[in-house]
Amino acid sequence: MCTGRIDPALVAEAFKKRLDGLLVVGCYFGDCHYITGNHQAKAKMDMTRRLFKHIGMNEERLAFRQCSSGEAAVFVKVVSEFDEKIRSLGPIGGDSDPVKAPEIFKKIESAQAVLASEKIRWVIGKRTPFLESGNMYGEIFTEHEFNRAIDMIIVEEMEVQEILAGLKAGSRSIKDLSNDLAIPSERVFRYVTALKRKGMVALDKVAGRSPIFQLVEQEV
Repeated sequence: MCTGRIDPALVAEAFKKRLDGLLVVGCYFGDCHYITGNHQAKAKMDMTRRLFKHIGMNEERLAFRQCSSGEAAVFVKVVSEFDEKIRSLGPIGGDSDPVKAPEIFKKIESAQAVLASEKIRWVIGKRTPFLESGNMYGEIFTEHEFNRAIDMIIVEEMEVQEILAGLKAGSRSIKDLSNDLAIPSERVFRYVTALKRKGMVALDKVAGRSPIFQLVEQEV
């Protein structure tokens, strides 16, 4: 009923299934029956686009546009322009994407986990309060400051998910994870330590002088 209900994790799921482009069309700001639904939708799609760009997918494959239900000609124009853009980009994971197939789909799978995480959902939910009324200390964020915070969270959450994906394939040392994922070893150590505290990762064994970590199977 409202674009504000669109779950970014489902957007990633669609691209993981090799969708080449996704267009979200909402009503104009100020005309939303649910008051702020379209603002929430734009914030979610903007954040998702930033994440897609970070993992090496052409961000233009996801777009947010607006028109009213009485503007048939505008709707046709918006859809036609988007269709033309996606056709020019070609299939996902092709020449227009910095990261090619099949690697891009592994990245999208990790991105989906990031988009489904509590941290990302919490931050997006706080976007309007942070920009308008401020945080619990009354500090109001600028759009630039908020986006910079989003970018930092995206980097951290993506690296955590890539580490979990690496451990899912088998037990690994900090050095192995660092080399395979091109993440500095000190950051890998920090993430693994945090995951160990959460009970998501455990020490498997010690090979020589290197601790080998494994993924802890989570109860459903």
